[in-house]
Amino acid sequence: MSQVVGMRLFGRKKKSDVKKSNYDIFGGATVTRVEGGYEITWRSPNLTSVRLTSMPKLDEGLSVKREGDTIHILSPECKLTIISKNGETEAYISKM
Repeated sequence: MSQVVGMRLFGRKKKSDVKKSNYDIFGGATVTRVEGGYEITWRSPNLTSVRLTSMPKLDEGLSVKREGDTIHILSPECKLTIISKNGETEAYISKM
């Protein structure tokens, strides 16, 4: 009598789709609350922006100035990381 343990007969191993994008930001950025979420704007060297549904997480070491629904990131060199997985998107802004 033989016994096979752990053998899969059908299907594939489901892998989660994780997409990660990194952006280097020089000269600061602006996070603005807009309808449906937040917009992050910076120059690299052209004006670039990204829209998100949730507020980006800001590193404690960043120099920021808050004015109502707008956050000015004053740190001259930052890194923006956007991670998308399972339909959820999160953004992190940290010092380089």
